Amino acid sequence: MLRNIRSLELLSPHLMRQRTRDNAESIGIGGEKLSAYLHSIKGGDKQHLLELLRNFYPYVSDFKSSPTKGGWKRLSIIENFDSKQVETEVRHINDGLLRVLAMLAQTIGEDAMLLFDEVENGVNPEIVEKLVDLLVNAKQQILVTTHNPMILNYLADDVARKAVQFVYKTPEGYTRVRPFFSLPGIGEKLELMGPGEAFVDTNLVALTAVCVELDKQDKANNEVGEKSKKIPTSKRAAA
Repeated sequence: MLRNIRSLELLSPHLMRQRTRDNAESIGIGGEKLSAYLHSIKGGDKQHLLELLRNFYPYVSDFKSSPTKGGWKRLSIIENFDSKQVETEVRHINDGLLRVLAMLAQTIGEDAMLLFDEVENGVNPEIVEKLVDLLVNAKQQILVTTHNPMILNYLADDVARKAVQFVYKTPEGYTRVRPFFSLPGIGEKLELMGPGEAFVDTNLVALTAVCVELDKQDKANNEVGEKSKKIPTSKRAAA
């Protein structure tokens, strides 16, 4: 299971613009092997990836990863404007297109779970909604971290209830996670607000305190349960 998790929280347009020499089975941790990975995508997989990419950038007609002297692979994007093809080397391509291309390339792979951090970075707002829809419907399990409530607004209420998790730190420094919309007073907000508005309307410091108290209650309940298991059945019945 762990081998089938691909973590892409370090995606960097600077790294994705690099030429690569080796063959690659993935785009690399930060996207540094993007050109080599795209070079390996052929036939139907490449056409499928291009169709996905055109949902975000309709002018893109193709991408090309060309081998150069010394075995280096150079990536370029080909766009069609007024029946004229314009080829642009990757070092001149905007950050958003590179990030979207990298994420889409991973969704056609065989990894069972993909981890993305701040998917909206460098991406135009009108594209983010399409990207969220695609990730929600991807064949993989997708884990996205974000501080941006706009991302939550692109989720349907039923998806938000199941999927949105609140990550917080305890006073002891432990990291804990609880379903955001199952916390007291939060789920009811979806009757009047979108998921993003509900997030903005919540005092996260106060919510962390609530979660810490819930942790204490859970611990106390677990201790009571463990003690009851140790009492012999006959004594428990007599008590």
